[in-house]
Amino acid sequence: MTCRRERSAVVELSTIPGVTVIGVSTIPADRMDLATETVAEWGITGFPNIADDGEVHLRFGILGHPAAVAISAGGSLVTDVSELDVQDALNLIDRARSRDT
Repeated sequence: MTCRRERSAVVELSTIPGVTVIGVSTIPADRMDLATETVAEWGITGFPNIADDGEVHLRFGILGHPAAVAISAGGSLVTDVSELDVQDALNLIDRARSRDT
């Protein structure tokens, strides 16, 4: 998911019980001050945002944006590289969870 276009969906998603949201920033770790300012300016708060030097994106096969990865409690994951709304994100989470069974 992308910060600016999908911010309201991400924030809403972060308030749903049983769902944990972690934002992964493409802003380098040495510029986390900029990332912190940006998420505050855009109203993307209420969950952690981490810097990625590219390792996270590589690990999950993310080559562009928007992108979302759902990881189930059992460790199953599903990636989507399209714009998602809250229902799309919940469906992605359900797909990851269904791989655990």
